[in-house]
Amino acid sequence: MLFPQEIIHAIMDCAHWADRLVRADLIDGFVVSENDYTSNFTGSLRREINARHFPGLSAKVQVLNPSAEREIGADACIILQNKTEFKASVFEAKWPRLSTHEDTWDSRQKSSGESHFHSQLLRQCAQSHYAAIWEMFYCEFPFGKQPKDFPPEGSACVWHSDAYSATLARPDPKAPWTDQELKFLLEGRTLTIADVIESICNCSQGSPLPNDNYRAAFGDVAPPHSALVISYSRPGEQ
Repeated sequence: MLFPQEIIHAIMDCAHWADRLVRADLIDGFVVSENDYTSNFTGSLRREINARHFPGLSAKVQVLNPSAEREIGADACIILQNKTEFKASVFEAKWPRLSTHEDTWDSRQKSSGESHFHSQLLRQCAQSHYAAIWEMFYCEFPFGKQPKDFPPEGSACVWHSDAYSATLARPDPKAPWTDQELKFLLEGRTLTIADVIESICNCSQGSPLPNDNYRAAFGDVAPPHSALVISYSRPGEQ
């Protein structure tokens, strides 16, 4: 376990409220894109953690690789660390816009002609040995009126391993994903962001690595440009 149980629960609650607050902004039209949501979510999570002022717990944005390009097939990185070890986690964000669009959240890549989401899932595999990876689907429906298998207060999360198995099982893995295929993926597999954080901190997802060696979590692929680093040290611990 990375942290004491009360710290895990505190981070889970912060993640829940960060996601819920940004979903409220998405519903009201103040958030206008996947990147906008992702940036607001990680920023809100950082502020939630720091504003609560738990002794020994802090969050900051840290540049990992100033020259990084988008190679890892994911939108954001969150690192959770204690005094001696850390876990890296990454997620890919999608906004299916199910209330207004049909089958538009995935597309064919111009260079290869294959599904962009399928390509992202393949690239994520290079980090799956160490990093905890999930897919995060944003929801613009009013609270309480979201589609089946979307959480009532936040986003729908699915572990990378489930999404990867699902994309390989499709009749044509290179074809863009449809809304119906997304619904099949979420059925019985949906997690909240709090569920994701709990699994990472309880060591059922991702592998702990020696502290400060962030590059080791990304295998042969360069680390992403930056990460939200959530750190905890027991008060008085040197």
